Amino acid sequence: MQEFYFALLSDEVKLPLYVTGVGATDPERRCTRPGGHVYNQVIYTARGEGILTIDGEEHRIPKNCGFFLPAYYPHDYRTRDDVVWETHWVSFSGSSIQPILENLGLTKPCIFRAGDLSTLEKLWENMLKTIHSTNIHAGYQNSANLYAFLVEMNRLICCPMSPRENHRMEQLKLIIDYIDKNYSTDISLNDLSRIVNLSPQYICRIFKECMNMRPFEHLTKKRIFESKNLLLDTSLSINDISKAVGYNDCSYFCAVFKRQENVSPAEYRALYAEKQKKSN
Repeated sequence: MQEFYFALLSDEVKLPLYVTGVGATDPERRCTRPGGHVYNQVIYTARGEGILTIDGEEHRIPKNCGFFLPAYYPHDYRTRDDVVWETHWVSFSGSSIQPILENLGLTKPCIFRAGDLSTLEKLWENMLKTIHSTNIHAGYQNSANLYAFLVEMNRLICCPMSPRENHRMEQLKLIIDYIDKNYSTDISLNDLSRIVNLSPQYICRIFKECMNMRPFEHLTKKRIFESKNLLLDTSLSINDISKAVGYNDCSYFCAVFKRQENVSPAEYRALYAEKQKKSN
């Protein structure tokens, strides 16, 4: 499959970041650029495996692996012998490209590896879909998509995860999903333990290591977040809201809310009502 689009640029060139092209190349061929590419590039493997040569060194680029190339940086990449290599890529520039790349630690070529590139792939799909749309604001939308893409890539570079860490994150996701769906009910550590077949002590440890909080701190944050939505978008009493988010004791709910938000539920609702009145 060969699918690629190049942006028809106009006012987008004034943006700090803008996409110049997005595509998929299957099969990828040899590409030798002694003077580099005119734009910055990110290329990653969707299928198969390739070889990247920069500064005289060869690097394997298997699935879930990719690389960043600054503009005008000499490089060569090719498929590995007898292996079909499919790549997904994006090229980009911007009026503030240098300070942005510096802040993201992307001042020289780098390679990133991860157990899962699904978030990066979803952002790439968004850019591909947006670049060939007829929306006159497509270039601006893709500027936002590109920034999210680069931030995610920076995370992968700075925090590469081993298979063990990926497995722990999958376990953690199951627990968080359960909490987010059942926050209005009584939840115990034993409930969470049964979901992933892990000890309560281990669950607390992976929460602390991965999220720097305990499981019930996340539960509290979720309950307060949902209570704020109910305070602003419904006329339910505070007592009813307390029950709706899993607190049977309204006084305790109010105390937790004030500790989290520095105002009581009633004060929070009143502040929002005042802002609405002023805006109208």
